[in-house]
Amino acid sequence: MEVDLELRQGALQLEKEHLFEMAARVNKKRAFLFVSKVLGKHIPVHPVKPLLISGLLAMAYAKERTGKTPHHQDLLVDALKIDDHASINEAYDALKREKLTTGEQPIVIGFAETATALGHGVYDVLEGASYIHTTREQLLNLDATLVFEEEHSHATDQLCYAEEELLQSDRPILLVDDEVTTGRTNINIIRDLHAKFPRNSYTILSILDWRTEEHEEAMRQLEEELGIHITSLSLLKGQMAFRGKTLDEPAYSYEIAERDHKPGLSFLSLDSFFQHVPYSSSHATNLAGHTPYIQETGRFGLNKEDTSVIDEAVEQAGLKLQQERKGKQTLCLGTGELMYVPMRISAQMGEGVLYHSTTRSPIHPVEKDGYAVQNGFTFTNPEDDRIQHYVYNIPKDEYDDVFVFFERKVSEAAVRPLIHLFAERNVKHVHIVTLSDEVKANG
Repeated sequence: MEVDLELRQGALQLEKEHLFEMAARVNKKRAFLFVSKVLGKHIPVHPVKPLLISGLLAMAYAKERTGKTPHHQDLLVDALKIDDHASINEAYDALKREKLTTGEQPIVIGFAETATALGHGVYDVLEGASYIHTTREQLLNLDATLVFEEEHSHATDQLCYAEEELLQSDRPILLVDDEVTTGRTNINIIRDLHAKFPRNSYTILSILDWRTEEHEEAMRQLEEELGIHITSLSLLKGQMAFRGKTLDEPAYSYEIAERDHKPGLSFLSLDSFFQHVPYSSSHATNLAGHTPYIQETGRFGLNKEDTSVIDEAVEQAGLKLQQERKGKQTLCLGTGELMYVPMRISAQMGEGVLYHSTTRSPIHPVEKDGYAVQNGFTFTNPEDDRIQHYVYNIPKDEYDDVFVFFERKVSEAAVRPLIHLFAERNVKHVHIVTLSDEVKANG
């Protein structure tokens, strides 16, 4: 495979080396992946780093609306380049100190699964904003407000459980994704949104924008057809050309071998810090399926009053987990769509903490300098045994302990493959952290 990149527009002196590396993807529709170095998805990062990227996207939107550059923008850019614990935290403190004002109250929508935290971070720093993220979770006794497709994705169906009252307004909508390649996902959701909750203004925020002239023309035609205005803002813009064959089947063994030696294991509950919602999975085949979700993720909608409540919850939860650390080097691992809350908790756990997340996406690992995915492992999702998850870039002898975060209660049997994985990676202790533990007797 070969991919030619032509970078046409970079914002804020952030180059591709700061933002992404590349890897081959096991997908007939999309042969390769821009693997973000700033999202905390496939590559471990300082847990505050993705929040700075969200801040820069929010600043791009604020500048487009007001014409003013936020005074601490350069502080965030420099911290991302330096990648130093103290400078990253200093930049985030400055970002959180004063919300960005645009004179509006935007509704931010983050795309599952990769941009759930990215969108949440944008909402978190915009004055008067509300937030909802799309999801692939099918819920019991709750109909989706929006349904659309992410056509190139490994799992294409996207649902949104926003309350209709939130969307029945003329408030501008911000669609947040890590990458816009063709723009079709944005076109699909805008069509569904506009058919049900029409308004004048939509903004697309992304770290990367690879659309061609044809793709941009399709967006202009949508504007003309619906009589709306769509603004696209990104941190890096360019075009790409691919040559080669797609990798349709895995050419790598992701299986996790069972080990006789097992690391120390503890189950930790953060149930008391978070608010349950009265919904569970529609299939409900296991323990997690009978456990409620939590409100703080954004799957069910968040308003401006919720940011301070979440700040308090993640701070207290992080201080609790900091006391459980077993060494100096710690990995915190989010799972699937659950990215923002564990990311924020991880940021409160002291120095020597890295963060990333599991994913549904099969990526081809290669041990090679400059290649984004060095190793990979697969396991059945402990919260939903119909779904296969993957985790990448877990080196041997790197971490003293690992905290794995689940939104809902999981059984020891369900997490056993993960225990074997971390045993093989020579991790000394594994903490299974759950945010909701109240199992419903009737499912």
